[in-house]
Amino acid sequence: MRRNYYRFALYLVMGLFMIGCAGSTNTEEDESKEPDDLFQITQQQFESENMKIGEVSMQAFEEMVTCNGYIAAPPNGMAQISTQISGIVENIYCSLGDYVKKGQVLCKPSSTELIVLQQDFAETSANLNRLKADWERSKALYEEKIGAEKDYKAIESAYHVTKAKYQSLKLRLELLDLNTSKIEDGELYATFPIKAPINGYITSQHIVLGHFTEQQKYLMEVVDVNQLQLQLSVFENDMKHIEVGQNIAFKSIGESNSIHYATLTSIGKKINLETKTIKCIAKINKAAEFKFINNSYIEAKISVSQAEAKALPSESILRSGQDYYVLVLAKSDNQIYYLRKVDVNIGRVSMGFTEIIDSGDLTKVIIKGVYNLQQE
Repeated sequence: MRRNYYRFALYLVMGLFMIGCAGSTNTEEDESKEPDDLFQITQQQFESENMKIGEVSMQAFEEMVTCNGYIAAPPNGMAQISTQISGIVENIYCSLGDYVKKGQVLCKPSSTELIVLQQDFAETSANLNRLKADWERSKALYEEKIGAEKDYKAIESAYHVTKAKYQSLKLRLELLDLNTSKIEDGELYATFPIKAPINGYITSQHIVLGHFTEQQKYLMEVVDVNQLQLQLSVFENDMKHIEVGQNIAFKSIGESNSIHYATLTSIGKKINLETKTIKCIAKINKAAEFKFINNSYIEAKISVSQAEAKALPSESILRSGQDYYVLVLAKSDNQIYYLRKVDVNIGRVSMGFTEIIDSGDLTKVIIKGVYNLQQE
C-alpha cells in the first residue's frame, strides 16, 4: 500500500514538472512574438533601398482649373507669304524646317507681267521727264503773259497724270523689292525676290521649281517660335475663377515629365456655343528655350488659388485597392526595423506632395524607397 502511495506521488511530481515546463515555453514564445500588424526589414535592406524617415510637413497646394488648348502663333508672329504678281518659280533658297531671317530671299519667280511692268515704268519715266520740261517752259511763258492759258493747262494736266502713273508703277516695283533707278536706266529684271517678312522657321511650303505661282496664293508659311503662345479653351463654369496674371502649368501630348509654364494675358468675351468654352490667351515663359511646335495640342492647369496643408511626399504613399496607407517605423532592434501600416486619407496633389487629411500624429514615416515594400 505504501509502495503505491510513493508511486502516485512520483507521478504527480513528474506531471507538475512537465506542466511547468510547457507553461514556461509558451510564455517565452508569447514574449518573443511580435504584434500581427508589424513586419520587419533589415538595416541592410533599409540602406540598399535608400530609404529615408520623415514626417508630415506643411506644403503649399494650388487649386487648379484644368483645360485644353493649342500652342499657336499670334497674328504678328506668323506670316503666310504670297506673290503680288503671277510667275514661274526659277530658284528656291530654303526648305521646310529651315530658320530664316527677316529680309532673307526665299525664292525667285520669273514673270512676263514683270517685264511688261518694268517696260511701262521705264517709258512712263521718260515721258514724265519730257512733260516736266514742257510744263516748266509753258508755265514760264504763261506767267510772262506770252503763252495761252489753254495750252498751259493742257500740258499741266498731262504732266500730273503721267506723274501719278509714274508713282504708281514705282510703288508696285518697290513692293517687289526691285531697284527702280536701274530700271529707269534700262536695266530690267528677269526675276523678282520673295523675302521673309519676319524671323522664324519655315513651317509650310507649297512650291517646287517650275511651279506657277498665282497672285495672292500663299507659297510658304513662316512662324516665329519666340512669339508662340497658348490658346486655351476654358469651360464656362470655371470662368468665375479665372483672372489675368494667373500662372499656368502645361505639357504637350507625349511629354510625361516635362512641365512648362505660362502666364494668362487675355480672357475672351465670347462663348463657343458648341463646346461651351471661352478662348483665353497665355504667354509662354522662356519660350525660346524650348522647341515648341505651332498648333500642337496641350493640356494645361491654371492656378486659381493657393493654401497650405499637411502633406507627405507622394512617393511615400502606397495604395491597396481603394485605400491608401504609409509605413511607419514602430521600433528598431538589433539592426532590424519593425514597420506598421497606417491608413491615411489623401487630398490634393501638387509638386510631388500629397495632402494628408486628418493625419493625426504621423512621425517616423518612411518617405522614400517604399515602393518595393508595398504590402497587399
